[in-house]
Amino acid sequence: MRDPALREARRTEVWTRIVQACPLHAHWLDGEPITDVLPMSGTLDRYRRFIVNGVPVATGVVALADAWACSNPSVGRGIALGLKHAVRLRDIARAELENPAAFATVWDAATETELTPWYRATLDGDRDRLTEIEAIAENQPVPPPADEAAALRRFLLVAMPYDGDVFRAFLDIFTVNAPAEEVLARPGLVDRIMAIAQTHDPLALPGPTRQELVELVG
Repeated sequence: MRDPALREARRTEVWTRIVQACPLHAHWLDGEPITDVLPMSGTLDRYRRFIVNGVPVATGVVALADAWACSNPSVGRGIALGLKHAVRLRDIARAELENPAAFATVWDAATETELTPWYRATLDGDRDRLTEIEAIAENQPVPPPADEAAALRRFLLVAMPYDGDVFRAFLDIFTVNAPAEEVLARPGLVDRIMAIAQTHDPLALPGPTRQELVELVG
């Protein structure tokens, strides 16, 4: 973990104290656990292609779903994207299976067009969030967004609790109904997001501060 102060959260009694301090999540403890806390760490961002300079370097092999790419599982997109990928595999296999080179080329093109943007978007969002987390952990001001796309992602998160249309736009992206570029191209949506984000504070969810969290762990 990058945050040594929170390593002890992997212990069941520490994790229980933390959840008890979070009003929106404390009810999780009402259930009967079937195991102790099972920590998940060391997740990898991985991405594979079998096309180099436009030429297939392997035929007869398909990297599907997590075998093609994987990233932060907490975003919850893996199953949705895996199913989308599987449907495209069905379609392309029906049309191109008898031609291995064409199959590999068409499969790569479909993957790059329809799936890879979701993978890249997850990585971009993770990098932004890690920058924020590291600043908070070091008691430093959160740095400004690195670029316009990062700023818009941050403004979207600020604006969505205050406006139904913006919230539905966020859900379209989060639930993999439509890519961010398509959603944010809707007439007037970006202006609406900016107007709300510039006049409202980020919604503060109830729970411990960073210092209170460290004390709970200790």
